[in-house]
Amino acid sequence: MPELPEVETVCQALRPVLEGQSFLSIQLNRSNLRYPFPSNLEKELASHPIISVRRRAKYLLIDFKNNLTLIWHLGMSGRVIIENVNALFLKPSPHDHVVFITSHHYKITYRDPRRFGFLLLSPTQELEDLRPFNTLGPEPLDNSKINASSFHNRIKSRSTSLKSTLLDQAVIAGIGNIYASEALWQAWLSPLRPANTLILNEAGILLREIQNVLNCAIAAGGSTLRDHFRPNGDRGYFQHQFKVYNQENKLCSHCNFFPILKLIQNGRSTYYCNHCQK
Repeated sequence: MPELPEVETVCQALRPVLEGQSFLSIQLNRSNLRYPFPSNLEKELASHPIISVRRRAKYLLIDFKNNLTLIWHLGMSGRVIIENVNALFLKPSPHDHVVFITSHHYKITYRDPRRFGFLLLSPTQELEDLRPFNTLGPEPLDNSKINASSFHNRIKSRSTSLKSTLLDQAVIAGIGNIYASEALWQAWLSPLRPANTLILNEAGILLREIQNVLNCAIAAGGSTLRDHFRPNGDRGYFQHQFKVYNQENKLCSHCNFFPILKLIQNGRSTYYCNHCQK
């Protein structure tokens, strides 16, 4: 599933294409994905100027001047393709479920083979009252919303493991399985350690490494695991920088002696060095 860096990559690609423009048409090639499409999607959005394209956790949010927001989740395998209508199009796919044509002649295609993604509409001013937005924790890359002290306060009463705590979107938003493992390794912290055992200094180190991992992944265009491509068709390359994720039995590059181990936590794979991460 695309995590925060993959969604941010899509957001950064869409922002200069969509902001200040509008949709001339919205073509729906099926009636639903994970949920039914809003029945009035084209009527409500076509010809209305787009004022911002932003991300919240793992969600794309497109705000329109008529005070509506398009909520876009990429699901397990969703891909956004941006093409100029005057250029040669990529070969269409049977999984091209939504096609947007913009006022300045761009074609935005939403391709989703597994159909776990969705598009929903909400009045912009009501968005933060909707689930899951009303339960989301702070953005890990927004220093105005989170710092070492506030992060420590959010985890110090939690007896769950650090890995499980980082995946809890109510604690901190947007972190998924891959980047939780990478950040914990970089912070020299065991994914098995109860979150409430961290002191303030350790929480600050962990937050710093979360931010480092996410920023590096965004700069690399995300990670290509299974289906993720960037909107221009390129693959993300952060998977070539993985230190622990999917590196089972390889030597830990902290100690260069002990192998990376794999275990299952709450049904998800965790990778770590049992010697270095305490």
